[in-house]
Amino acid sequence: MVRIRSAISALTGYKPGRQPSGPGWIKLNTNEAFEASPAALQAVQSATVNDVRLYPSPSSNELKHKLAEHYAMSPDQVVVGNGSDDILNLIVRTCCEMNDKLVTTNPAYSLYPILSSIQDVNFEAIPCKDDFALDIDKIIGARGQITLITSPNNPAGTSYDPANIRLICESGANLVVVDEAYAEFANQNALDLLCEFENLCVVRTFSKAYGLAGLRVGYLLGHEGFCAQIQKVKDSYNVNRIAQIAAIAALSDQEWAHNMWDTVRQRRTWLTDQLGKIQGLSPHPSQANFVLVDCGEHNASQIYNSLEEKHMLVRYLPDVRGAENSLRITIGTQEELDILVNYLQDIVSGTM
Repeated sequence: MVRIRSAISALTGYKPGRQPSGPGWIKLNTNEAFEASPAALQAVQSATVNDVRLYPSPSSNELKHKLAEHYAMSPDQVVVGNGSDDILNLIVRTCCEMNDKLVTTNPAYSLYPILSSIQDVNFEAIPCKDDFALDIDKIIGARGQITLITSPNNPAGTSYDPANIRLICESGANLVVVDEAYAEFANQNALDLLCEFENLCVVRTFSKAYGLAGLRVGYLLGHEGFCAQIQKVKDSYNVNRIAQIAAIAALSDQEWAHNMWDTVRQRRTWLTDQLGKIQGLSPHPSQANFVLVDCGEHNASQIYNSLEEKHMLVRYLPDVRGAENSLRITIGTQEELDILVNYLQDIVSGTM
């Protein structure tokens, strides 16, 4: 029998949200955008034979320069990856020796402990305070080789004040990573701190903000020296040519992007209001493209199953601290949200 590393043998892999097959499903469980960048779609449709036949730019050079221009940074401060998950993996592989420690919050993105385990890195999740607030003193006191903050938080949707990120950076932390996968939908972010702290980086993605989840493009913004080390670790051709072409086009159409983000915010407000009117349901304030709703006196598992019977998927989170009886709902189209609210009203009232 093939010998496997003990860390891998003991590992339970990441469990993605369900991707249903067949028609007729309404999918509000994995925080995908409700539409994709039209500019990106047009760019993909215009791809040539060489865009398939030839290897891509190893550093995603044109996209890296476009991102640097977009954020008024140097191209040497940008690393592009195969989705933000690839970037997070590269960070752990670059920074952590065996038995180092990665510190994050509880709850947070469920991929983090898996990345730690793969690298034989210790993992500590500091419980959030009430309403998913950061426990800054305990996060700083944990002294992680990497301190990883998801803002807005997944699954809570809570966005964290950059002043709190500043405190962690100033504490002497080796590396502070702010995972801003949903930042375009929020009212604050950590970008302005990048010019102050060499031990800070920000990770973002085209999946949610530009509707390119199927193409897998993420990126890191940070100090030039740190980015140079990350570049040593990444695969030579980690982002394919079609994905690079689509991301460049999407980034060029900021009018569409800002309109889409505004639409998400408007629908998020509408959904939060509607959920709050259903007896027993308590939605948490969100700055992301999803809403976490506590089912209160109702059983979240039963509601989830009832929705699934109607071919509607949301995310049920029984193992997530603070969300054990909650459902996370992606902001979809207005029609999808209308159907969802009607279903929930019928389920709670016992008429479905």
